[in-house]
Amino acid sequence: MARINISIPEEIIKKVDIYKEMVKISRSGFILNALENYFKQVERKLLEDKKKDAYEGILSIREMASPLFKGWDSTSEIRKLRDRRWSGDKK
Repeated sequence: MARINISIPEEIIKKVDIYKEMVKISRSGFILNALENYFKQVERKLLEDKKKDAYEGILSIREMASPLFKGWDSTSEIRKLRDRRWSGDKK
């Protein structure tokens, strides 16, 4: 394990010491857990941003493609496919 020196404000160290005693771990263990939890939080945020970008891309494509489908009724098309399937028609 790497050993590093960092500067942390005294009030934060006091909080770390209070909480590390509550959960019965070392100061290093507490800070390591805090960093790991922060990494998870950042990863979740990055994933949410990717999802948002993908969704916005889908909406943009939908807007560009919508003129191509004027008058096309997706519900009636699904019903036709369903009715063909139930009637045994494979087309």
